[in-house]
Amino acid sequence: MYQTIHLVLLVVSFALVCSQLFVRQKQLVHLLFAAFSGSMAIMAVKRLGGDGFGFYQYLLAMGICMTCNGYWLVARALFRQGRAILLRHILVAAAIGLLIISLQAMQLLQQFWPASQTLLASARVVCKELLILLSSAILMLTLWEGCRGYSQACGAERWHRQLFLATYGGAIAIFGVIAKIWLPAEGAALQHDLLSAVAALTILVVTQWLIYCRFNKPLCVQSQSTADAVINIQVEPAQHDSLATGLTPADSQLCDKIRQLLFQKQVFLQANLRLSDLARLLEVPEYRISRLLRSQFHASNFNQFINTLRIEHAKTLLSDPDKGHWPVLVVGLESGFASVGPFTRSFKTMVGYTPHEFRQTVHCREQ
Repeated sequence: MYQTIHLVLLVVSFALVCSQLFVRQKQLVHLLFAAFSGSMAIMAVKRLGGDGFGFYQYLLAMGICMTCNGYWLVARALFRQGRAILLRHILVAAAIGLLIISLQAMQLLQQFWPASQTLLASARVVCKELLILLSSAILMLTLWEGCRGYSQACGAERWHRQLFLATYGGAIAIFGVIAKIWLPAEGAALQHDLLSAVAALTILVVTQWLIYCRFNKPLCVQSQSTADAVINIQVEPAQHDSLATGLTPADSQLCDKIRQLLFQKQVFLQANLRLSDLARLLEVPEYRISRLLRSQFHASNFNQFINTLRIEHAKTLLSDPDKGHWPVLVVGLESGFASVGPFTRSFKTMVGYTPHEFRQTVHCREQ
């Protein structure tokens, strides 16, 4: 049973690492999840080999340095918009990874430098206590990522957070609390490893599904409805009163400001526009804009909504006979994209044609 569970963990985690290579529009969450899955694969290999690796087991264990810290970064990238990962977050995760590597390095040194047994033992205690302290804090911060903004979430967003909290929170409760209370003293370490492998498998599978739903599926399934909402908002401004129904005066005023920035001043044409940039222009917290974009503009997330506006603008440029000589690159840049690659991929995902194919189709219809 022990060998089977860890073999399944190895196969699944390695497959998930490889699957990230085939993601066409890679984002930060895919890279972080690949690193986390890689650490899980190394952990499975180490437990399958055990002491059979000799002193190489310590070198192998150094690769298990993106576990709780890596998953914290994954959770931030999964649920936060804009710049989810900053330098300080990377430094905290790196500090935990360095402590893990240091503990294994000290164990390795004890094999070749027995005279330093006392000194290394003391250093190991310090590193281990620091690691426990930081890891506990990171576990709670990861849970917080699922709770943060939960009250403002609705529909699929709320369901995604519930699934994340149930999976990750359940794993922490079973693995970190219940197991230590109820497991018998005899064979506790073996059963503890089994539970951790099952928890890791569950977290890996659920997280991969959440990444797919939040970064792949919504773009394809909801893009048309979002585009329709954009057209309705621009063409029928009289709907403002109905849209504002149930809003507070402050939120209704904020909706007007968002419309002015997006549809009149067309700030979406700025390359690399982030939610934090819009929040700074409006002088309001990011969560208020996100909430109104979901409830009043029918947007699943900020980046998708901005890309939808850009694609609609690009379709107008591509349909204009006077701009038929413009290269696709120029159309993409004029529509707010930083380069032709993201522009072409986003356009084909939302419209079903590449920009060049769309232009040819429009011109053929006119003739």
